[in-house]
Amino acid sequence: MMRMKFFLRMVDLRLMAVGILVAFILVGWSCTQKPNQELKQESSESVSILENATVNEIQSHLASFKGEKPVLVNIWATWCLPCVEEFPYIMELKEQHGEEFELVFISADFEEARAEATNFLKEQGVDFTTFFKQGKDNNFIAGISEKWSGAIPYTLIIDKYGATHTEWEGKADYQDFEKVLLDVIK
Repeated sequence: MMRMKFFLRMVDLRLMAVGILVAFILVGWSCTQKPNQELKQESSESVSILENATVNEIQSHLASFKGEKPVLVNIWATWCLPCVEEFPYIMELKEQHGEEFELVFISADFEEARAEATNFLKEQGVDFTTFFKQGKDNNFIAGISEKWSGAIPYTLIIDKYGATHTEWEGKADYQDFEKVLLDVIK
């Protein structure tokens, strides 16, 4: 009988210790969680800055500017050094001529780098909707342009009538972007 009481007391102590441990873990975890409002705000920010889009959705978006204004499309990724280097030139163009053209950025980053891409956009001062490529690479590339090999950075300038004015693979400098853009803005 004495052994049984001793055994039951030990079981009770162990259960109590496990309960206390679980309580500490839950309290610690809850302290690291963000309030729902903050989560909703972060979620809506990332959606407005970097939206998932298939090639068809992007083509539809580009077509919506036909008859209104030219569009500069730039496909980039955070792992692409030339993309990162030319990004500020494009943002400067937006600052200088933003009312005269539409700027469309498309991230070709891998899903694992989505947060890094979002942070990069914020650091660059992007405060408008950009796109995160969805779908198979070959279909996406062919759907954007038959002339595009898939190398990035890739830039496409579409005139206000919806026709491709210029397209190129590789990094460009500010003057290159501005010259071509001014040609279609006139």
